Amino acid sequence: MLETSLLIGKRPLVVLVEPWGLGLRQKGCHWCLSITWAQVWNRAAIIAAEQKRGEGTKRGSRKGKLFAKGDKNRERE
Repeated sequence: MLETSLLIGKRPLVVLVEPWGLGLRQKGCHWCLSITWAQVWNRAAIIAAEQKRGEGTKRGSRKGKLFAKGDKNRERE
């Protein structure tokens, strides 16, 4: 279990490291957000691809964003 310096409201974020993934919660709260290692890996691959694509342009501008399959935060065109 790791307590981060990131505050949610006035409470720090606690990361529970599990074999299947990560559990994220506020210190002192019982609710927990679970993220699998596959989701972490996919997000890291997306960030790396965006950075690599940004290196190829002079100004680093990006026309669009890459999203993982099933990402609910993606924008509709």
